[in-house]
Amino acid sequence: MLAKIRRIAQVLFLLFFIYLFIKARYPYEPLIDSDLFLRFSPLIPLFDFIKNLHISLLFWPALIIIVLTLFFGRFFCGWICPLGAVLDLTSKILKPPSNQTSRKWRKLRYLKFAVLSGMVILAIFSIHVWSYLDPLSIFNRVLTIVIYPLATLLAENTLLGITYIPFLEDGSYFIFDNFKMFLMPENQAHYQQLFGIALFFGIILGLEKVSRRFWCRYLCPAGAWLGLLSQFRFLERIVGDTCPDCDKCQIECKMNAIPEGDVKQTDKVECIECFNCAESCPPKIKAITYRWRWKPYHTPIDFKRRQFMQTTLGSFLALGLINLGLSNREKKDRLIRPPGAVPEEQFLDRCIRCLECVRICESNGACLQPDQIHTSVLELWLPVAVMREGYCEYNCNLCGQVCPTDAILPLTLEQKQKTPMGLAYFDKNVCIPFAQNQDCIVCEEHCPTPEKAIKFDIKEIILEDGSAKKVKYPYVVKDLCIGCGICETKCPLQGAPGIFVTIENQKRISDNELIS
Repeated sequence: MLAKIRRIAQVLFLLFFIYLFIKARYPYEPLIDSDLFLRFSPLIPLFDFIKNLHISLLFWPALIIIVLTLFFGRFFCGWICPLGAVLDLTSKILKPPSNQTSRKWRKLRYLKFAVLSGMVILAIFSIHVWSYLDPLSIFNRVLTIVIYPLATLLAENTLLGITYIPFLEDGSYFIFDNFKMFLMPENQAHYQQLFGIALFFGIILGLEKVSRRFWCRYLCPAGAWLGLLSQFRFLERIVGDTCPDCDKCQIECKMNAIPEGDVKQTDKVECIECFNCAESCPPKIKAITYRWRWKPYHTPIDFKRRQFMQTTLGSFLALGLINLGLSNREKKDRLIRPPGAVPEEQFLDRCIRCLECVRICESNGACLQPDQIHTSVLELWLPVAVMREGYCEYNCNLCGQVCPTDAILPLTLEQKQKTPMGLAYFDKNVCIPFAQNQDCIVCEEHCPTPEKAIKFDIKEIILEDGSAKKVKYPYVVKDLCIGCGICETKCPLQGAPGIFVTIENQKRISDNELIS
């Protein structure tokens, strides 16, 4: 019975997460904040505390998870985590080997504790890489960049293809119209870093062929953190004297938390409260029950002192490699963050690479994109504005409304419209008026500021044939430009634009400035 309830809970939480994901779109009119589920991540309070040395109530869902873990154990992994639900579904498809066959991997259980320890050490030195392996960030990231665009592309093409069948035409158009209204009101999204994010997720799913929940057993830092908290939990698995030692519970255990040859024991660090063991117990026997025990026993952690020392050494080596890398000054001037982004050093600490801002961006897979590595691994999958592909909509301030960690602060629309993202410059070698002595007013026409930030200097020139001609040469008024990038996006030149946006004049906002 409990196993069935757990499966229902998994499905409901997964659907709830997907619902919040779908509602994060322009126009944004949520009943529930779309970033709520991301704040369920049990890793966020831990690393936020390391960074700020205080507990923030912004992450109250995760704090509830952590407190309940002390009583119920690692239930988050078996009941709530959407990545865990997807892995369970993948296991049914890939048919991983049994626990007896895959027990050779048990010696790798220390890896998840090594990963967590390494991330904690790096975080102490303000190097926050934990979000790359946070299960909720991973799931939201792959939904944004891979699954949702692929699903909408296939659904749209399928529905439009059905319209060519005469007797299905009306029904197909009806479904298509509702599909566009409720599921994909924007244009088809296209993202950079698609292959890398898809490959990363594919590896996690593919490891199910090695053993069930390979990611959860051996790699997940959230699982390691919750495992540490759950080893003294009060809800325990009790095996009665009627147990026939049939080993069915050990075979069905998702996490191999029941030792082979001693089915009455439970590794409380690994158990995710899936209740498969109780369900697999023969009905006439039902030797397995779950009860409260007020003197819980301690379960050893699969992380030895030597492994911790090796992890520490590796962490300091990684710290040195990250800090010693030469910064590429040519690339930095184009790393334009969303409006409302906190100063870069804080932004690197706070951003969890969930790409919720990329998902909700009004440009829909154009302006905000997951970044690549330019000079540091920490740049990977941070949101960056790619103005040639899309611009920051003047009347949109949604990215700050859905950021779960306040890496992008929630500016009002009026504040956003007065906060420069950067500054536009003309490349006179290719800009049409400068390079060809021909009028082009596209950038000025599209400039959204009330008082145009692009103006013209009208000059009379003498052509090669001796005739005179007046040409409008554009220039940018620094105090008026907000760096929205629409001029770069709309520039009619093929390839490199005649005008581009850099980070000069960019205003990064701190929490104190927003409050004041």
